[in-house]
Amino acid sequence: MTRNARSPLWVLFSLALLSVAAAQQPAQLVIANVRVFTGARVIDRATITVADGKILSIAAAPPARGTVTIDGTGKTALPGLIDAHVHLLTGITEADARAFVSDALSERLQAFLRHGVTTVKSASDPTDLILGIRQDLRDGTRAGPRLLVVGPAFTARGGHPASTVCRGDAWCRANRAAEVDSEEQARREVRRFAQSGVDAIKVVYSSGEPEFNSSFPKLSLEIVRAIVDEARSFSLPVTAHVTEESMALEVLAAGVSGVEHGPNAPLDADALARALKSPERSLVPTLATLAARTTPSLQLRSQTIAALHKAGVRIVVGTDTRQQMPPGLSTIQEIELLVKAGLSPEAALKAATTVAARHLGLEKEIGTLATGMSADMLLVRGDPLRNIADLHQVDAVVQRGRIVFRPGQ
Repeated sequence: MTRNARSPLWVLFSLALLSVAAAQQPAQLVIANVRVFTGARVIDRATITVADGKILSIAAAPPARGTVTIDGTGKTALPGLIDAHVHLLTGITEADARAFVSDALSERLQAFLRHGVTTVKSASDPTDLILGIRQDLRDGTRAGPRLLVVGPAFTARGGHPASTVCRGDAWCRANRAAEVDSEEQARREVRRFAQSGVDAIKVVYSSGEPEFNSSFPKLSLEIVRAIVDEARSFSLPVTAHVTEESMALEVLAAGVSGVEHGPNAPLDADALARALKSPERSLVPTLATLAARTTPSLQLRSQTIAALHKAGVRIVVGTDTRQQMPPGLSTIQEIELLVKAGLSPEAALKAATTVAARHLGLEKEIGTLATGMSADMLLVRGDPLRNIADLHQVDAVVQRGRIVFRPGQ
């Protein structure tokens, strides 16, 4: 027999040796005697073993070896939280934005981790700045959550945020908003963003924002369709900023994969639920930003979210966290607001884990505690499935298998 013509028996023997070697690799982290919410079910008592940044096993018995062991007695392990709508970078002028990156960004990134948020998606950011930060996080030269980016938001010429947030500053208007007034220009901008490496596209489909007490131009549906069609050729999902039911229905008909914010008024009928369910799309309600501004819209949007959830719509945690809102803490508050709106603690936790991961297209990597998944975990004292406020009792945060936060350490 030649060296390259090995028998099937030899191949099977070799595979068996590889399997044994993999099973015997030393664990880097062990969390023993812990309640586990996998994102899909609860295991009352188990041991989680982590190696090489991934979950090696979730089993009843502790492993033979482990370099770091945490006693999980009385605690709950759950997937790292996901916030699918933040505004990571602040600053209207270029000088302010770059000063923020230099002086304040690291603390905000760490704040997400301290509250168990291991993944965020940031919207309406200057592309060069946000892509550089994403690369730093990937390289490990910055500490912080996994970062997905969309770059500037597509809007009509003179629309939001160009004429609202960026009013009076040309740099902000050029770098936080992509103002388009033709299908050809919209497609060209989508290609430019795709080639730069963004993870998704965001469009603003609104003609007024109560926060700014103003009205402004809105994208045409033809342009929205062109954006969606061009983005699809790059496998980029498109979500839409809307605050009215009629506009949500229009933009969903144009093909977007999700709605950000949502209606601030009671629903007229079940049309929005049907549009969000077939095919399945997501609603990211951002209740926390309304609570932060103590606006009366919070109760109305909460009622809408409750009705849509009851109808089977996929609800995803996103906060609209910006400068005045506490990073990470707002994510926990969003989950609490979903429970207050009528979701069960389990449903609200899924909205920040398994469901959010599916919304971001990362369900094979994060959002669930299972063998082979990235070891992004939050360990809390107590049981948030019974008392959602236990999310505030953070005992440890693990990201890609490393402990990135423990109180007092």
